[in-house]
Amino acid sequence: MRGPAARLRAVGIGLLLSWPTPAATQTTLHVVDVTDALGVRFVHEPGDLSRFPLPAIMGSGAALFDADGDGDLDIYLIQAGPLPEDRDGIPFAELPGNRLFLQQPDGRFRDDAGARGLFDRGYGTGVAVGDVNGDGGADVFVANYGEDALFLGGGGSFLRMDSAVFGERWSSAAALCDYDGDSDLDLYVGGYLVDDPDRDCVSASGEPDFCSPQSLPYERDALFRNRGDGTFEDVSGAAGILAERRPALGVLCHDFTGDGRLDFYVANDGEPNLLWEQAEDGTFSDAALFLGVALNAQGRSEASMGVLLGDVDGDADLDLFMTHLRAQTNTLYRNQGGGYLDDTPALGLALPSLPWTGFGTRFLDLEMDGDLDLLLVNGAVAREGGTPAAGGLDAYAEPAQAFLGDGSGRFEEVPIEGFTDVRSVGRGLVTGDWDRDGDLDLVVTAVGGPARLFENRSSREGGFLVVEPREFSRASPGAVVTLELGGRSLVRALNPEAGYLTSSEPVAHFGIPAGAEVTGLRVRWPDGAQERFEPPEPNTRVAASRQATPRRR
Repeated sequence: MRGPAARLRAVGIGLLLSWPTPAATQTTLHVVDVTDALGVRFVHEPGDLSRFPLPAIMGSGAALFDADGDGDLDIYLIQAGPLPEDRDGIPFAELPGNRLFLQQPDGRFRDDAGARGLFDRGYGTGVAVGDVNGDGGADVFVANYGEDALFLGGGGSFLRMDSAVFGERWSSAAALCDYDGDSDLDLYVGGYLVDDPDRDCVSASGEPDFCSPQSLPYERDALFRNRGDGTFEDVSGAAGILAERRPALGVLCHDFTGDGRLDFYVANDGEPNLLWEQAEDGTFSDAALFLGVALNAQGRSEASMGVLLGDVDGDADLDLFMTHLRAQTNTLYRNQGGGYLDDTPALGLALPSLPWTGFGTRFLDLEMDGDLDLLLVNGAVAREGGTPAAGGLDAYAEPAQAFLGDGSGRFEEVPIEGFTDVRSVGRGLVTGDWDRDGDLDLVVTAVGGPARLFENRSSREGGFLVVEPREFSRASPGAVVTLELGGRSLVRALNPEAGYLTSSEPVAHFGIPAGAEVTGLRVRWPDGAQERFEPPEPNTRVAASRQATPRRR
């Protein structure tokens, strides 16, 4: 189950782990469900479904990161359990909690959340991971339906901090990045809805069902500035993001306008999406409509859930993808340089998405040919055509999807046995190379179902390169990595929290086409500064550490 033994070598740009070069071959897509084999046993508990409470169908997140500092990836799974209004009389110690599975030397995982201090018993939704206090270790923010939680890591264990600054509300997606350029990570938290537990809703056929988000008031988003010691202050009002209140489900931190200041893109459920463009004074204004990413090509809002950035057409800029409800197409906004164009039908992603409700999604290079491919996990939020409630959550289960990209922006749907033919109420999709064999493996979460681990055993057309851009001894979310292959450039954005409610391994992963020569590596840091590094060898993992002096505002 483990990859070939890695050999450590020191070079100018950082520590490299190298593997034998795989022989070029025709690609066969193949993933294997290794959940039981690797010892991960986790079932999401949504709570009492008899009254169809809306929080129960939204699902929960997951994260892949090194929790104990041993260099391996560990798995953190967000639990829900009884809703807050149903917890009276239940001893606190009997409530289910989030689970941390630590990877062992043999590649299996051991449940160790309690001993490590990450056994949070809130009604969980999303998660974000990053080094917020600058000690070189991973810290964890958990977005809850209720009180959010921040855990500071150190020495392989975690301590829950005072979370009063985050308040109590229905939080969804969260993203960590250094938006103010002061060398520490700040936090954007999407707010979803102000729930009414006593509200009952029905489907189109009059059967009890989960409420539409448009039937409830919207929660506010929040921006928290890091004080420099791992504690935060709420600067939402001063920063200007309270000007809009919409139901957020996805958040990206990225410099969308190329001015050296990080912005926030927020995918909203059934309302226009937001692109908070940062001004020189650190305040934000919405530029989504101006840049063409607020609405689809028909001028309509969509039920945006998962959200991604990736260069799908090989023109060295980053395009924007979102998942939506059944009967809406998923949407791919192609970057035109100064604005975006909804080009979904022409790219082959419209018709295949119409029957399903998309949530978790990731770009990755399945074929190792340099082109980005696309994975989605689907699961309904409303019963279709009066499907009887007797089926329980089975009535909401849908298959996952896989699309191969051709490098020009077009995608073709393909089957992957054991992945696309299994139905679930899919929600989170996380990627990371936990077996260190050079390709990306998968963690998938589902409402009321087990978390599943898929080991990627696809054959390869070429090699790989994994780059971790690092600033101040930590990964640098918001950085953009460009790999030069002669006359071709491959671009990856470091957005661990891209997708839906999840946090993936914080690296830029590249497939290298067979026969291609790596001629250069560039990193554009979040403040706009750029650095070149010596060309790394294929089939290695590279830590590209910043040398340029950060620009201060």
